[in-house]
Amino acid sequence: MHLELWASPATTSRGSLLSILWFVRTLEGLERTTHMAIKRFTPLALLAVSLLVVACTKESEEFAQSTGVLPTACGSPGARLQATIAGDAYCANGQVLATGDGLSVIVTGVSISGSTLVLQVDSIGLGTQFITEASNGLLYMESGSSYVVLPGQVGSITITQADTSARALKASFAANLGNEMSGQSVAVQGEVDVIWTESE
Repeated sequence: MHLELWASPATTSRGSLLSILWFVRTLEGLERTTHMAIKRFTPLALLAVSLLVVACTKESEEFAQSTGVLPTACGSPGARLQATIAGDAYCANGQVLATGDGLSVIVTGVSISGSTLVLQVDSIGLGTQFITEASNGLLYMESGSSYVVLPGQVGSITITQADTSARALKASFAANLGNEMSGQSVAVQGEVDVIWTESE
């Protein structure tokens, strides 16, 4: 009976038309399902890739230190920015850049994992100064999130060396930084030992 239906010219064209319609509807349904799956999958995939990159970078950094490619100590005298951020060790082992004009200095450190720590010293002078949203400054950026000194928060920087002729700065600093978008905060305690270049 099934063979006879396909053999008949009238049922063959009708059967083919129904088969084509079924196939087209299946594709449309598959396209909608695929589109919805992609919409749901894309954020998850991006998160997974981000976590994988961070994890691989951290493992690569540890491997490079264990094999001697990277030094185990953070930086070198005159080019060091290190800290403890939210309980984790931070080292600006990718790049340390310090610029100043004899009155103020900005130090930017980038780790191999891509996180960035920026310290702004508004007034070079020995002793302890406040870090607030308005004076001096501290900024930490990681994985697209930035943390700053929020209103009402106060940190401190203690300058132990400020040699304007040698353009050398040594200091320790501490502050609680917050992310305004997420409300998360991180505690930062660190040290800086840099020779700055003159800014124009």
